[in-house]
Amino acid sequence: MASSEILPYVLLDSGHGRKLERVGPWLVERQAATAFWKPRLPETEWRKVDATHVRSDQGGGHWKFHKTLPDSWLTTWGGLTLKVKPTSFGHFGFFAEVAHEWDWFRTVVPRLAKELGRPPKVLNLFGYTGGSSLAMGLAGAEVTHVDAAKGVVDWGRENAALNNVPDGRVRWIVDDCIAYLKREERRGNKYDGFVMDPPSFGRGPNKEVFKLEDDVGTLLEAVRGATGPAPRLMHFSCHTPGFTPEVLRNLLEDTFSLDGLVVEKGEMTVPEQKGRVLPSGYFCRLAPPA
Repeated sequence: MASSEILPYVLLDSGHGRKLERVGPWLVERQAATAFWKPRLPETEWRKVDATHVRSDQGGGHWKFHKTLPDSWLTTWGGLTLKVKPTSFGHFGFFAEVAHEWDWFRTVVPRLAKELGRPPKVLNLFGYTGGSSLAMGLAGAEVTHVDAAKGVVDWGRENAALNNVPDGRVRWIVDDCIAYLKREERRGNKYDGFVMDPPSFGRGPNKEVFKLEDDVGTLLEAVRGATGPAPRLMHFSCHTPGFTPEVLRNLLEDTFSLDGLVVEKGEMTVPEQKGRVLPSGYFCRLAPPA
């Protein structure tokens, strides 16, 4: 597929708990839990969808295809070319709301490299298919990308190749994040910063159970073991109800020194085609001042 044929992602509309998106060439409808308002586009536009995701009461769900879609295809978003494919959970392999954070990484990584006099070493925990790792790697960081699911780590490698990320910029690790961090501490390996968007609930490759409400303190202490008490780059985002921007900041302040860093926090959002934004999750991020 030539690059001129790769169509971008667009959020067309949202409302009544749903969102209407064009993902590359395909029109899809998915859940949008925060979209309590009314859609702006007429119902006739929503009826044109090629696929609709139906949520299961037990979690996950299935796709209802109105046309035959390929197993995977490419799209562009946030300055990256991404492989996408519909999963049973209603995901496509990237979270559109994180694109604004990718822009932040592109700004702060060179700033940190200048401060350190070398490429910063950054952990990307629960890294999924690698959007943040690619943004940081292309900006000059040495990224260690950790996720417990081999399939999404392999997917991340494919995305890295699509974006011509230089060899050696990203190390791809399939492991339970807390277990990996504890081993890095024992080995004496230290990082300059970290990025993480932990799930509400997850399982490691050896059936380790992770529940954010119960394990967030353990996670942060494990991160501290691999970064020390004063990392120079911190990015903590979350899609779990109750983990608001102020909660994220308080958790970071419990564990790390925030001295000398600029603290920013807020909602992650996706802009609609006509200007309204769809909120999806929260962030707290810290880096040296400009």
